[in-house]
Amino acid sequence: MRILWALLQKEIRLLGRASNGIFSLVVLVSAMVFLFHFALERSGKMDRTTLIGLKWAILFVASFVLVGQFTWEEREAGGGSASQQFVSPWILYISKSLLVFVALSGTALYLLGLFSLFFSAFPLEFGEWSKHLIFFLPGILNLSFLGVGLSHISLSSRLKEILLPLLIVPFSIPIFLYGMEAERKLATLPFSAVSGSFYLLAAFAVFYGSMGALLVEMTSDHD
Repeated sequence: MRILWALLQKEIRLLGRASNGIFSLVVLVSAMVFLFHFALERSGKMDRTTLIGLKWAILFVASFVLVGQFTWEEREAGGGSASQQFVSPWILYISKSLLVFVALSGTALYLLGLFSLFFSAFPLEFGEWSKHLIFFLPGILNLSFLGVGLSHISLSSRLKEILLPLLIVPFSIPIFLYGMEAERKLATLPFSAVSGSFYLLAAFAVFYGSMGALLVEMTSDHD
């Protein structure tokens, strides 16, 4: 646990170095919400189903922007190569995935706050927010494992971080399909009726997390 905590502290310092990138991410999310509000909400109120899809789409863009920024900072600082001399690569993978999950969760809360401010279909109520987060957070965990694992592949290519979105899209499609559909059904059905989708997203998180750890271990051996 002490090793994991030390690695988390290292990633937090990288996050501090990436403060400009985090600020750019906040500006990007705010701009996207404002543009959709100005283009669509002003001409007619957007329904809840459309906003759920918009929310997931914005988070997907935010995820690979954040992962790409972390990857670039780590590559420039050389922290990843130095840390692999002392701890196993899969431990580095888990620590970075956890920090990306925390950062994306904060972004998700900020995004929900913007939606409550700009869109009338998203009221600022605790009960409503819990419905939005119950499938949103497992989806964020999946995107965190995917982003960190696939960023390891993108770093070994000539395209670097540019390749990352192309790698994430195919694997993230099941997350969006089950996550968005379950969240739409939760608006009218009890959680017990859609609990299968929640467990499926949890299973995807275990699968993607294990796949990413194995992938990092295999590629690090070749290095």
